[in-house]
Amino acid sequence: QLLRAHVDRALQITPEFGMEMAHSLLGVLVTFLHSFQRKVERFLEAPGEATPPDGATGRAIALVNCCPPFRTFVERLAQFGHPESEEPRRQAHAALDKVTRLCNHVLTQRLFEDLKPYFNKLMKRKWLTSSDAFDTIVMHITSFTQKLRPLRPEPYQVLVSEVHRRVLIEYVRPLLQVRLVCTSAKMRARVAARLGDEARQLRELFSRLDSTSPWLDSVVPRLRELLVLEDTAALQMEVGVLVRDFPDVRRKHVAAVLDVRGLRGQAARQEILGVVQDLEQSEAEPGLPRQRAFFSELAVTREVRCLPFHLPRLARLSRLCLRRPHPQRPGQVR
Repeated sequence: QLLRAHVDRALQITPEFGMEMAHSLLGVLVTFLHSFQRKVERFLEAPGEATPPDGATGRAIALVNCCPPFRTFVERLAQFGHPESEEPRRQAHAALDKVTRLCNHVLTQRLFEDLKPYFNKLMKRKWLTSSDAFDTIVMHITSFTQKLRPLRPEPYQVLVSEVHRRVLIEYVRPLLQVRLVCTSAKMRARVAARLGDEARQLRELFSRLDSTSPWLDSVVPRLRELLVLEDTAALQMEVGVLVRDFPDVRRKHVAAVLDVRGLRGQAARQEILGVVQDLEQSEAEPGLPRQRAFFSELAVTREVRCLPFHLPRLARLSRLCLRRPHPQRPGQVR
């Protein structure tokens, strides 16, 4: 209120003086927001505690609700057009972004701790016959979002979009861990059907919650297609679409899905994986912003279920080893 009064009075003198005053006050506001950020960090962080203390949710909501009015006023000061206003504007938004991320972490920490045991039950044989784990995940998310009603629209959308992204990451993670390997076309069809049904439920859930990240809704259907398509050329095309929609996907991610599919033929695998080869080797591309990152946050840890050789190739390697001359020991007779 004090800063706004100074701007209004300066404008009544001359537009030029108003512009200079707005720039000066923007610097004052940046200093204040940096102090605000540090105070929020000390206020919310609870070292040594696995979960946020009681009351942390209400405090985090109250603090993050302060950010929209600050952002609005930052933009008002920057719009006066002072040539040096861009850098303090950037610093102000960076401080508010940090406060938002910290508050969101406090708000979502307990949710994902509660969800972890149920994500661990996905993509196993029991998952094919029982929807209990997935239904519990949906129930927990729905209950959690009901507690967010006091949030202003802007921080609510940021939080729900981040929850949307993290839920999809934790849903896809067990698939890429190859907990399940399809041993027949019938089993592949069952896995694909379950993936399609749960992807639909997640899409409808986050649509009801007004998530602003609909780009996430295609990730599971894209991976599902890699299980149901039969033709190698069609699989290559689908991998290309996956790479287009999710530029941080890598060869190891696609290889894990092919393992789930049960595809062991090396020739076909190499043709399919070759689609992402150029992308994986290109390190010059700029990194995605965190809110658009997906596969880069998914490490692939797979069990080795079979030897990575065709039997003819293994036989050739064995013959080469047998033919290789061994050094003679001292005194050994030829």
